[in-house]
Amino acid sequence: MRKLGLALLSMVVLGLGISAWGPPLHAENTVGPSNAILCNRVANVPAGVAVATQIVAGVPGQSIFVCGYQISNTASAGTFTLSFGTGSTCTTPTTLVTAQNVSNNAPATYNVGVAQMQTTSGATLCITPSVVTIATTIWFSQF
Repeated sequence: MRKLGLALLSMVVLGLGISAWGPPLHAENTVGPSNAILCNRVANVPAGVAVATQIVAGVPGQSIFVCGYQISNTASAGTFTLSFGTGSTCTTPTTLVTAQNVSNNAPATYNVGVAQMQTTSGATLCITPSVVTIATTIWFSQF
C-alpha cells in the first residue's frame, strides 16, 4: 500500500508540474504584457497652431511608444487628432487617436503608465488641433 501511495504521489507531482522544492512551475509573465514599455520622455506643443504639428520627430529604425497625453484648451470647444506619418507635418498620416473633443472645462487626459499606442518605425508623431487654443503634453518612449 505504501508503494502505491508513493507511486500515486509521484504521478501527481510530475503530472501537475509541482516541484519538490516549491510551488507549481508556471511560465513567466502569464498575466499582462510580457514586455511592458514604460515612458521616460515628455514632449510639449504650446497653443498657437491649428494644423498638423510635430510632437516627436521620427528617427529611422525607431518607433514612438505613447503612454499618455494631456490636451488642454482655453476655448470653449475644439477637437484634436493624434497621428503619425513622415516629415514634420506627418505627410500621409495614419490616425493614432481619432478626433476627440476638448474644452476649457474638459481637458482630454489619457495616461495608463505603460505604452498602449505605437507608431511605425521611423514615423513622426503629430497632433492636429482644430483651434489655436489647444496645448499638448505627451508622455512617450522612443527606441
